Amino acid sequence: MKPLDPRLLRYSRSSRGFLLLSVIIALSGAALSIAQAYLLTSLITELFQKDRAIEDMGATLRILVAVFIGKAALGYISNFVSSRFSTRIKSELREGLINKVIGGESDALHRLGPAELSLLISRGINNLDGYFSKFIPQLFIASIIPLAVGIAITLQDWKSGIIVICTIPLIPLFGILIGRFTASATQKKMETLGLLSGYFLDLLSGLPTLKVYNRSKLQTKKLGEIGDTYRKETMKVLRVSFLSSLALELVATLSVALLAVSIGIRLVNGSMTLSSGLIVLILAPEVYWPIRQVAAYFHAAEDGVSVSNQIFEILDSESVNGTQIVPDIKAITWSELTVSYPNRSTIVIPAGQLTTGKIHALVGPSGAGKSTLIAILLGFTQISTGEIVVSTSSGDFSFDQIEKNHWRSLLSWMPQDPHFASTSVGEIINHKESVLSDVSLKVSDLPNGLDTHIGALQDAISVGQKRKLALARAFSKPSALLILDEPTASVDDVSEEEINRTLEREAKAGRIILVASHRPTTIASATNTIKIVAR
Repeated sequence: MKPLDPRLLRYSRSSRGFLLLSVIIALSGAALSIAQAYLLTSLITELFQKDRAIEDMGATLRILVAVFIGKAALGYISNFVSSRFSTRIKSELREGLINKVIGGESDALHRLGPAELSLLISRGINNLDGYFSKFIPQLFIASIIPLAVGIAITLQDWKSGIIVICTIPLIPLFGILIGRFTASATQKKMETLGLLSGYFLDLLSGLPTLKVYNRSKLQTKKLGEIGDTYRKETMKVLRVSFLSSLALELVATLSVALLAVSIGIRLVNGSMTLSSGLIVLILAPEVYWPIRQVAAYFHAAEDGVSVSNQIFEILDSESVNGTQIVPDIKAITWSELTVSYPNRSTIVIPAGQLTTGKIHALVGPSGAGKSTLIAILLGFTQISTGEIVVSTSSGDFSFDQIEKNHWRSLLSWMPQDPHFASTSVGEIINHKESVLSDVSLKVSDLPNGLDTHIGALQDAISVGQKRKLALARAFSKPSALLILDEPTASVDDVSEEEINRTLEREAKAGRIILVASHRPTTIASATNTIKIVAR
């Protein structure tokens, strides 16, 4: 990411006002710094050279105090503005990112995976707080104040101006050299964190199976190894940041010292007046300090900057969403499809078709591509090769042409691991009590009937009841396409028979039903089988 990426203005309206206020604050800071130097010089020379009494300098003292108060107030305003706007900008970027991914306009979920994408949307964007609240304001201060102060120094003493011009490039030069190394170290740290997140997500997903086979404790060592690697990478970044701060501080100190020595020698030999020397000496730190601080804040914001390219890459990506609105779904036909995932084998899905009035069983070993086909039909995963055609009452349309948000309104989906918002059972099924009996779930089996709360950390219903409730939620929505991932897992045989009868009834009513399952009874009840073979 550039120090100030112009794409920020495109994806965040709040950033425009933020940048304008940052410029105004920086200009005000430059004016106050120069005024402070001249007032202090005037006060000192009047007292020591002209032997004026302190009581006679009341007006100058009052103005100087006002300048000090103004600088303090400006610092408070800068922190307040940057904090407020940082929150707004992060919210706008997060909202744009989520809309881009969930709206089906980007294949980021397919490329990055759920763990890394969640990390990017949550911690990745939160890490931009240091970039917006500290680095950007300081960047404008470092761009305006040194220039204004440098001009003031040069107008006062051209020899000091030459020293400033010769020494000031050393700070950004050292900052760039050190920053390149820090950027690679930070990127490696974020990659390790992404690996840790993905591993932890897989571990949580497979924890029941690991517990069944008594293999869960063996994962503790692996998780600890990855966590230790992340700790080491973090310490490397911190070590480089501390060393760079020391180097930049040393360069700034030596530069100011060089100016001070030059001023002292010329004051002694009488080639420079006290007032000119004082103004230059007071203003000198104001030239180097802002640039030194912007380098330090860049290190503080490095975590956010390292992932910002990914954020803007997703926001900049060409939309893969279509614009066509279809009235209904009569059939879905596809040729052989391939999906390429990073660092794993290509998924190959054989040609197939879904038609109304039938139950289509999607079968195959784990990892063969059943979930991938479901993700494709939901519009969340892009195919690498192949074609999907949707037949409607208005004709045939390529799946790529269809607007995905509208498409999802035509289907119901039950995921393999269902989740619920914090609400009541009645709200989840739109108070359609009859749909519970369709999935062999009695209202009397629920602790508080339809008022039973769901979606908390500790739900009051069992895993099997939760799966039935998710299935009831899918049935309650009027839809042309019903996609169910393991609808009869974790339920007893009687409930499975009842659910299969409900599926047959829904198919006869004209729905397209696609069921991914490993249960023999559910597969046997289907009228069509789509088999995917692992390759």
